Amino acid sequence: MADSKAHPTATEMDYPAHEKNYSGFLKLLKFGIVATAIITAIVIYVIAN
Repeated sequence: MADSKAHPTATEMDYPAHEKNYSGFLKLLKFGIVATAIITAIVIYVIAN
């Protein structure tokens, strides 16, 4: 019979390559918010004039 585990050395929380590291996501989010604010300000300025 086959093992019930997907991998012989796998455990429930054995994911060293998938650490929860959100620094890249937060950096992208911050720059995205800043870029969106700048573009929105330019668009509102162009529409107003």
